[in-house]
Amino acid sequence: MRLERKHIDMKWTTENKNGPAARHSDAHLFAALSIISEKECISRSDLSEELGLGEGSTRNLIKTMRTWKQIDVRQTGIRLSSLGRETLETLPIRFVSISNHEYVRGEYQQGIIIKGRSEDIQNGMKQRDIGIKYGSDGASVFIMRNGSIIFPKDVNVDESDPEFAKEIRSTGMSEGDVLIIVGSDSLPTSRIAAAGIGLETI
Repeated sequence: MRLERKHIDMKWTTENKNGPAARHSDAHLFAALSIISEKECISRSDLSEELGLGEGSTRNLIKTMRTWKQIDVRQTGIRLSSLGRETLETLPIRFVSISNHEYVRGEYQQGIIIKGRSEDIQNGMKQRDIGIKYGSDGASVFIMRNGSIIFPKDVNVDESDPEFAKEIRSTGMSEGDVLIIVGSDSLPTSRIAAAGIGLETI
């Protein structure tokens, strides 16, 4: 999905007068906005650590988000602006906290819910491949269809693993939604990969 410029472009660069342009993807921007929203207020160094970016890349990312009026930067830290909150509310994706090493490879895992896109999922291989492109070790896809949690193509998780199905439901997943759990050897990588899968699926 290509988003409107007032929110996010699919690819963007930020100019650095002291060096080459820093290139980021919408996945970094979505992850940054989500983290800032969750933390309410965060320092640049903490945001850098959460995203797994270097100081220079984080500085350029903040500069662009500020230019696009997605954030407010004050002495106390970085907060979402009203437009930043609107951006997150507009997107039919959101991070959720869930992991399961029986279904997903990778020590650090990140979940993402994609609203109303279950009909777009075939066997989950496309989403896994997108995740690998972003550096993840793997990804597993779950959909809610006719009130049941399905592990594509046709494994009914409510029947095969009721405890995990209950955990999935606790994320707020509802009919027609997709849950993707991404794993890697670092949480920032899993976050960016999950964001990338979500944005390339909507």
